[in-house]
Amino acid sequence: MHRRSILAWSLLSAAGWPLTQAHAQAVEVSGVRVPGEVNANGTKLVLNGAGVRHKLIFQMYVLALYLPKKTRSLAEVNDLSTPKRLVLRPLRDLSTNELGRLLTKGIETNATKEDFVKIVPNLSRIGQLMAAYSRVLPSDALIMDWVPGVGFVATFRGKVQGEPFPEPAFFRTLLKIWLGDQPPDAKLKSLLLGEPPAGEAAPGATTIPQELL
Repeated sequence: MHRRSILAWSLLSAAGWPLTQAHAQAVEVSGVRVPGEVNANGTKLVLNGAGVRHKLIFQMYVLALYLPKKTRSLAEVNDLSTPKRLVLRPLRDLSTNELGRLLTKGIETNATKEDFVKIVPNLSRIGQLMAAYSRVLPSDALIMDWVPGVGFVATFRGKVQGEPFPEPAFFRTLLKIWLGDQPPDAKLKSLLLGEPPAGEAAPGATTIPQELL
């Protein structure tokens, strides 16, 4: 390996940055491999951030956010003129009822009463789709895509679940579960936005001279 490349990798390692992140490759979050980029309905999206949803002392699931380009701007994340993808991977065996309660609680906390009333039919439809499954396993992936001009498309166990949800307000409300003003896990919100959690230094904060890369 080229001497400068070896030095760059050594600096990255010393800074606490996983070596797989050196070239925006896949990262590992609590044992779950998170790709650095995905092809979502023909569009390349890059990993904006990923982290673990905690409930008390328990790790519930890993969530990853993919966007056309990295950003820390909530306004850009909420701009539904561009595609988005959220990928949820359980870290433990969950009942679909338990997962549903977690998501619904996040919506109730961050949505206005008026917005919540408007999306109740969509929540009911999601509930009906997930009722076909009793458990959500660590080997499963729930993919939530926003496709401009189409709507919100849910994929579970590799299968698209029903017809798209065309209302932008519904997908924005889903985003608020994790990125709203009162997220159930503030650390996860920071990680999804590519920010270091409050009070923690960013991994890999050491600057690597460009000529070494």
